[in-house]
Amino acid sequence: MHPDRAASLKNPHAPWSVFGLKRLYSLCWKLLFLIVLGWSAAHATPPSPTLAQRYHPGVDVTAYWVSEKYDGVRAIWTGGELLSRQGLPIRAPAWFTAGWPAEPLDGELWAGRGRFAAAQAAVAGATPDDAQWRQLRYMVFDLPGAPGGFGARLPALQRTVAALDQPWVQAAPQWRVSSHGALMAQLRAHDKAGAEGLMLRSDDAPYRGGRSEDLLKLKSFDDAEGRVVGHVPGRGKYAGQTGALLVELPDGRRLRLGSGLPDALRRQPPPVGTVVTYRFNGTHAGGLPRFARFWRVRADAPPAAPEIPQK
Repeated sequence: MHPDRAASLKNPHAPWSVFGLKRLYSLCWKLLFLIVLGWSAAHATPPSPTLAQRYHPGVDVTAYWVSEKYDGVRAIWTGGELLSRQGLPIRAPAWFTAGWPAEPLDGELWAGRGRFAAAQAAVAGATPDDAQWRQLRYMVFDLPGAPGGFGARLPALQRTVAALDQPWVQAAPQWRVSSHGALMAQLRAHDKAGAEGLMLRSDDAPYRGGRSEDLLKLKSFDDAEGRVVGHVPGRGKYAGQTGALLVELPDGRRLRLGSGLPDALRRQPPPVGTVVTYRFNGTHAGGLPRFARFWRVRADAPPAAPEIPQK
């Protein structure tokens, strides 16, 4: 062996000694671990949101907490960014989320009763507009990462929001009711005040994604969403305009939405792929909605690629 090589192996302070190489490898592995840890935190899987079933008579309302149903845009704070219910990024101004906790929050971006369009316009913008976002409040109604049922999570949620001390972040008021009749009285009062309805959260249910009776919605009317797949030409006074939107439901069935369609949208209808919300009153025997009528465009929902017409 070359004398210099033998000397370096014996000298732990030589630049490329065995001991020096071991230290170098150890530092590299530690650095790699920190990089992976940081990447994992930044790309953590966001919580799957809890989705609501419809309220029905017979539910034990004493087992639920009640809150207003906010007519806004559902938003999940992952601990690092805001996402829509569909998992799409919501581009909020930096000041809006400054100082928010590392733990997830579940809430609604809300501009006030009857002002859904304002909330949607702010969220749908490719570049956040400060003036639009200053009209919004983030109404927090759950703490996905906290243990226990909703009743146990609620105090932690309220403490978290209070610690932020930001007027645009508020804990959604929650209360209890004693009977179905009391709940209906609450619904009528909220309807009169211009609210969209009520939400019920099971006191002992853990936070879990998907649709279940952990979360119930109660409104004076039914509504649902569909995707525009075509435009039906108008007749009579609507000649040369859109007479109805051809809308596909999640189960693949289709219906026409002409009633309730404003004149502005008859002249310039929402493009194919747009998600729209419609109202209805119950369903026919076959399951299709009765008296379906257009309500509004869901600009915050992801568009679909237009269909290619079949020849």
